[in-house]
Amino acid sequence: ATRAIAGNQRSFLLSTITSSSSSRIYESLILDGKPIEKPLEPTNNMLLVKNVEVQDTTSGGIVLTGRQKIVRKEGTVVATGPGRYNSETGVHFPLPVSVGDSVLYADYVGSELEYNGAKHMLISDNDILVTFNAGDTTDSIANANVLYDAVLVKIKKSDIEESSSGILISRTIVKKGGTKSSVGEVVKVGPGRKAFNGVLMEMDVSVGDFIKFRDFASNVVKLDVKEAEAENVEFAVVRMTDILAKF
Repeated sequence: ATRAIAGNQRSFLLSTITSSSSSRIYESLILDGKPIEKPLEPTNNMLLVKNVEVQDTTSGGIVLTGRQKIVRKEGTVVATGPGRYNSETGVHFPLPVSVGDSVLYADYVGSELEYNGAKHMLISDNDILVTFNAGDTTDSIANANVLYDAVLVKIKKSDIEESSSGILISRTIVKKGGTKSSVGEVVKVGPGRKAFNGVLMEMDVSVGDFIKFRDFASNVVKLDVKEAEAENVEFAVVRMTDILAKF
């Protein structure tokens, strides 16, 4: 079946072939310049992601050049593994993303490769920061999703600095060398992680809460959304285990 998937910086035609363990999207099969006989099929909780091109215009149509260009670790899922199994209980944990979904993932993760003439990444589900369902036309907070125990927070730019690795650092720490945590407003909450027996562990924060979280524990998410420009804010993903308090 062939369908068109529209989206900012990710509109392209997909031809899908479904197997029992993954969904695949290509007819020609070339891996790192060499032909292969079978489609690349991720195993376990791995995903094959086709990278998107560098964004050279803002949502308002402003042309960016050089260092101003928006570089994001983003791609479209083109194949998925079957998910993970707990080694002791045998409980199956299926992947929470599907072929065609767009994902933003962390820096310095996965394995880069060239597949059918385009750059791809093999990443795990734990490397994903934010997802957008197939068919979403714009990056927006309403369309964004976070996985497992992840929390998407909104932080005033005046309160933060960003390290070269994309980790948020509060200005209090930068200037005074202290150990205070950063503060942000919760805008999205993941469903929670599952215990070894498959029981879902609920999250202890809600959208609208303000939270204190550990420094060096958050990952910047470069979302090209109206909220970011209008409110002068940055978005980041924090794990529930790194949240210290809420108010």
